[in-house]
Amino acid sequence: MDDVARDIAHVGRMLKAGLGLRGADLAEQLRRGGRLLPRRVRAAAGRLAQAEAMLQQPKLAKQLDGASLSRDAKLCIAHLTPLVQRRTLHAWWLVAASWAALIVVVGAAVFFALWWLRGAV
Repeated sequence: MDDVARDIAHVGRMLKAGLGLRGADLAEQLRRGGRLLPRRVRAAAGRLAQAEAMLQQPKLAKQLDGASLSRDAKLCIAHLTPLVQRRTLHAWWLVAASWAALIVVVGAAVFFALWWLRGAV
């Protein structure tokens, strides 16, 4: 059952990284933004959220089907992986553009400072 718990935690991290969904557990994340997911993925994530609640009690954890939950986790991860990569790429371009803007502003400030010190203004 450790594999199931690890997969559930991984799906939760991917929901946060890919869609920006916050929440203490997977069920809360799905309440906040489950409509952003396709129906199949939302249903799989819902089953994972139910399993997460059942994992808290040892007697109920024994009733879980690890194979089907593993398939559900793989489906969610397969859907969320491109979203996380795209969001990471967008963040990288945003940081690069902000650094370029900062370099232009600092360069212009140095240029005008030197121009002013030489008495050209």
